[in-house]
Amino acid sequence: MGGDDGIFCSCLYTQWEETYHPQKFVIKIYVHPDHWGKGYGALSYDFIIKKLEPLDPIKISINVYEPHTHSIHFFRNRGFKNTFKEYESSLDLTIYNPKLYQDKFDSVFQKGFRIVTLSEFRKEEENADYKAWELERDAAPDMPFTDPIIIPEFDIYKKTVIAHPKFNPDSWFFVLDKNKIAGLSHLWKSEIDGGIDTGLTAVRREYRRMRIATALKHTSLSWAKNNGYKWIRTDNANINKGMLSINIHAGFKFMPAWLLFEKYIKEEK
Repeated sequence: MGGDDGIFCSCLYTQWEETYHPQKFVIKIYVHPDHWGKGYGALSYDFIIKKLEPLDPIKISINVYEPHTHSIHFFRNRGFKNTFKEYESSLDLTIYNPKLYQDKFDSVFQKGFRIVTLSEFRKEEENADYKAWELERDAAPDMPFTDPIIIPEFDIYKKTVIAHPKFNPDSWFFVLDKNKIAGLSHLWKSEIDGGIDTGLTAVRREYRRMRIATALKHTSLSWAKNNGYKWIRTDNANINKGMLSINIHAGFKFMPAWLLFEKYIKEEK
């Protein structure tokens, strides 16, 4: 929707490829703050719901930024329930001191593990990219969310992850047990100058509680600091207590969270 001053409202529906289901949809509604409370959000919502009817939806989801209390009320009044909370946090790398966490690295090295980047791993293992995909696939069932996370097949993974413009093999880190990946953590280029974003940090079940995730976290933070980044951002599910504890101990500060609201249209068979 728009007027003489330009577009002031937009809406869409889509699907998350990581949890794809043909009858589960994600909606997004954007209204310019100058036009809040004028009925454009309600009009957009009704429009999208009508468009979705022929697709026989089971569930509709939407992400709401925690400070936007008006949006929270809007969707609660339409039968949506908050089912998931994702904390967003950031760390000032200019004051981060890697030396304070050397014991975290040492405990991993003492167990016989080593830490390498994807660039380094590729030089010794021709299937390095495949092994990274394999770990993500194996870790997917343990990733906290309201629907199972699906890692695409390797040929799709290469096109959507490895070939992504924000991908950098020098900022992908692995803890290796000989040539087996015990855990990984990767960083992604940010659209905002001076910063970098954290992607997935995952450790195989049989290697957990060995401080591998902690060593990976501080490896990535050290790399980011040494490469001139001023800040790093991450997000974590509120139920992921282990990762939240690691981030808090490293000095991350919480920002407003993202809240997932969902509404079941009918029972899933």
